[in-house]
Amino acid sequence: MNIETYIKFIKKWEGGLSGDPSDSCSSMYCPTLFKGKMYHTNMGICYSTWVGMFGTTNDERFLNMNSEDWFKIFKKGYWDKCKGDEFRCFSIGVIVTGMAWGSGQRQAIKTLQQALNNLGKNVAIDGKIGPMTLKAANELHDRILFDELIRLREAFFIAISKPGSKNYKFRKGWLNRLSDYYDTFRP
Repeated sequence: MNIETYIKFIKKWEGGLSGDPSDSCSSMYCPTLFKGKMYHTNMGICYSTWVGMFGTTNDERFLNMNSEDWFKIFKKGYWDKCKGDEFRCFSIGVIVTGMAWGSGQRQAIKTLQQALNNLGKNVAIDGKIGPMTLKAANELHDRILFDELIRLREAFFIAISKPGSKNYKFRKGWLNRLSDYYDTFRP
């Protein structure tokens, strides 16, 4: 497994343009219409994230995003921020980055830290990935840590997608993707 495998995995799950008002990315739509519609996400990249990297003068580029631009955002904004290369086990870097992709870096790192504590390590749950968190993650058995991260992620999805909530319609897709993470990347 390598980063290219992971990128293909993400792109398999991420469609093209999305303008679903129930999506948490809907707080900032791209102001430029595409085929008469407004969108807030392209290939899993929220417009607000795009603006943070490329500014507000590149809307057409956002709406027609190429793989090079997509990778710049993925690598700098997710993989590198989660220190994906510093995990001894590639699959741990993948699942932590995947959690950041869906819920933000802070939530992903807090979930990692909770998993570490659940597995007997004593690290602060502060949402910051520092040397103590990385050391603890790299000391644990890869499969045990991976399985605990999957368990916590599933519990998170269920907690935020109760029947009747705005997220309920996303639950099945989120759990299917999580199952695919498990099947594809479990060490």
